[in-house]
Amino acid sequence: MTRLFRSLSFRLALTYALLFSLSVGLLFGAGYWWRVVRPMADVRATVEAEAGEVARIYRKSGIAAARAALDRRAHTAAARVPFHVLVAPDGEIVVANLPSWPPRPARDLSVIEADKFVDGFEIDHSAFVRDRAMPDGARVIVGRDVQDIVDDEDLLRTGALWMLFGSLALGITGGWLMSQAIGKRIEAVVNTALQVMEGDLSGRVPVRGTRDDFDRLCATLNLMLSRIETLFEAVRRVSDNVAHELRTPLARLAGKLEVLEHDLGEEFRGDPAARQAVAEAIVEANRLRAIFAALIRISRLEGGRATVHLQRTDVVQLLEDVVEFYQPEAERRGIDLVLDARRPLVADLDLDMVFQAMSNLLDNALKHVPDGSRVDVRAGRQGAELLLAVADNGPGLSPADLARVTEPFYRAEGSAGIPGEGLGLSMVAAIAQVHGARVVFSDNRPGLSVVLRFPVRPL
Repeated sequence: MTRLFRSLSFRLALTYALLFSLSVGLLFGAGYWWRVVRPMADVRATVEAEAGEVARIYRKSGIAAARAALDRRAHTAAARVPFHVLVAPDGEIVVANLPSWPPRPARDLSVIEADKFVDGFEIDHSAFVRDRAMPDGARVIVGRDVQDIVDDEDLLRTGALWMLFGSLALGITGGWLMSQAIGKRIEAVVNTALQVMEGDLSGRVPVRGTRDDFDRLCATLNLMLSRIETLFEAVRRVSDNVAHELRTPLARLAGKLEVLEHDLGEEFRGDPAARQAVAEAIVEANRLRAIFAALIRISRLEGGRATVHLQRTDVVQLLEDVVEFYQPEAERRGIDLVLDARRPLVADLDLDMVFQAMSNLLDNALKHVPDGSRVDVRAGRQGAELLLAVADNGPGLSPADLARVTEPFYRAEGSAGIPGEGLGLSMVAAIAQVHGARVVFSDNRPGLSVVLRFPVRPL
């Protein structure tokens, strides 16, 4: 329900329904004034004048004159049937053509029932009357038939209520239908955007062929996505070509430096500086080769060109191997490296890729925590997901760094002097992507927590 009220189309439809109801209300109000208020005001003025005249005659000439005046009034042709009652001071009814009346005089004009029986049938009448008490105790009631006005009032009120509820019901129903129809089109755009965000640049928004505004928007978005895909592929090809073209010369350079170091070993013995320079050059060449190899692999993973070999994997054994590989480094620095994973825990994974992803996460944690810290490696199931996590109690990352930490070559503030090229977490994100997994970074309070959430089939 909350989502429905957040829908712009539903709120617009509801607003239009309310405006329509208000317009209808104004029209009914005008009709009510014309058919009820205005004629009732005319009747009020007439009845007040007639009641005042009869009371004046009674005070001046007595009860007989008042009765004669009422008889003349009753036989005078008029648009509305006259009603009257004259009660003597002793309570005797002198004259009356009303079937009943209130036991006590009212302070103001009022509408009372004045039904009549003709040939055994009851005819509805309503009288708008002025009930006046004379100083000597006599009572004069003068009125006119207003049944047509009462009928119009009932009809207008009933019609207004039905129109109000009907317009609101139609507005809410129409708003729901509109929100569903428009929501499906918007959902298609959102799903395509999410598909592109996940790296699949081939995603396109469905076009229905109705040539409406949504079709125009979808067609424009598709043209934009096609252009982005073309440009991105061009950049990717250039990057791949550069990486491939440089990888071979770098391999040759590293090989020649190693040969040079071996062949000129005797000469270098007397020149430690030269020997150190060649050794550093070899290390740097190998580092560049590793960078280009990582870039090529990330590009292949993100472009969907990497082959994923899914196999039934013992997740606990995989993590034990990763922890065992880094345990010596952790012990050397006094870091408490803890594995929390219980068998049985199996899933369909690419063993080599996930091993590299967890190795990158653990390597990243060990690089950024001070000696004597704690690093936890955890695994478990949560619903239909497999969770692999690495958490530490180091300095952690700022919110700004968390938003960009998977970008290639991004280095968080304060990481100067720490070994690495800023590609490890990019590789983790790419490996997660090809598995359909999510990478969740959060504050471990203190430190950083990274969780890989893999979708898994029920066992």
